[in-house]
Amino acid sequence: MRTLLCIAALTACTTGSPLSQLDPQVEVKVDSDRTVAMTITTWNDLATLRDAMTGGQITVTIDDQPLLIDAFKTGTYDSGDRYVAAFMTAPEATRESPMPPPPTSTIKISDGETTWTAKVDHMFANDLAPTAPITAGTNVFEWPSAASQNAYSTIAWACVEVTGAASACESDTVHDPSIAVSQQYITATIAGATGAHVQVTGERHVDPTSTGNGPSFLTKIVARYQGVFD
Repeated sequence: MRTLLCIAALTACTTGSPLSQLDPQVEVKVDSDRTVAMTITTWNDLATLRDAMTGGQITVTIDDQPLLIDAFKTGTYDSGDRYVAAFMTAPEATRESPMPPPPTSTIKISDGETTWTAKVDHMFANDLAPTAPITAGTNVFEWPSAASQNAYSTIAWACVEVTGAASACESDTVHDPSIAVSQQYITATIAGATGAHVQVTGERHVDPTSTGNGPSFLTKIVARYQGVFD
């Protein structure tokens, strides 16, 4: 009799909470001003994620602070083959504080029944800085928090801009011989006169595994240093 009931109402017998049905890709982007944008993307069970978002079932928090749904980026893409649920820091909110950021931040995605949690070390640390006063020639910039080992972290790309000169960048696709990037260091050979403005921007990637049988949370964290030549 139970088998017949399940055949008659298959959804009721097989459906769990929305997150328990998904195997999505989660990306978290953190800017140097500590604003956050996050996406949950699925190529399977699009209707499950779409219905959960429409019904307000999916919530996201970082350090217990809620992110808002980004309605302009949430929707179906690629001729209906991909659904993206997008979240963002509230426009009026700020994470700037005289207090230092927490050493470890906690990201939570929940549908009220299933919860995925991931922890990221130094998620809001903008500690990229030169190891010595900037002068013409070779300069080394260290990003100490990029050396975190809780989940492997490394600088993925970096760009150096000097007043009056074109920017120089190093990444997987762009290579400038004047810049070298390692796990926590950016080494750049640059030229400029005393007082010239220097800006160094880098992005590090962390890929922590989440609890709750969830996916990994690919986290991209941007840091920016601004200074002048001595």
